[in-house]
Amino acid sequence: MKIIKNPSKKSWGYIIPTLLLIGGAFFLFSKSIGASNPLAGVGGFMSGGYKSSGYFSGGKITDGLDVKSIRWHKHDGYERLVFDIYKWDGVFGNNPYEKTNEVGVYQIGKENADVLSLDGELSGYRSFSAKKPYLKNSKIIKGMEIYSDDESGFLFSFSLKKPASYKVFTLKNPARIIIDIK
Repeated sequence: MKIIKNPSKKSWGYIIPTLLLIGGAFFLFSKSIGASNPLAGVGGFMSGGYKSSGYFSGGKITDGLDVKSIRWHKHDGYERLVFDIYKWDGVFGNNPYEKTNEVGVYQIGKENADVLSLDGELSGYRSFSAKKPYLKNSKIIKGMEIYSDDESGFLFSFSLKKPASYKVFTLKNPARIIIDIK
């Protein structure tokens, strides 16, 4: 086995392209795993673009959160849903709402590209006090259903008027889960 102590110019001709190839492969791999990456969507990091099927997931295990409101906005080429996340205000609702940077654990998406629903699961929540957003003027979203999953989670489903692609990411200060649909 030959050990190269001082690589020659000829050796560098092989080393540099190999390092570039490995770096490029890592970059492509990190883009391809997108939201399956546990860090995807955390702290405003947007993983990749829109998906027509599959799931975005992220966040970290916590407890005592509340979806205080859901805002819907129409933009050029897409519609946005913003889940405003706060600390839970207690059993009797007598604690003031406090901002948080945590979004709990989330998974949002759909199984097939032609499915006319976009489903989500939230964990770490004691309450879902948000009212359903007013979606009458939406060209994409027909309606929304919310279901309690257990003591610390909720399921929701947006019925769609037509097949659509979507992306999900989070923001902090205060915590928000953002769903863009086009």
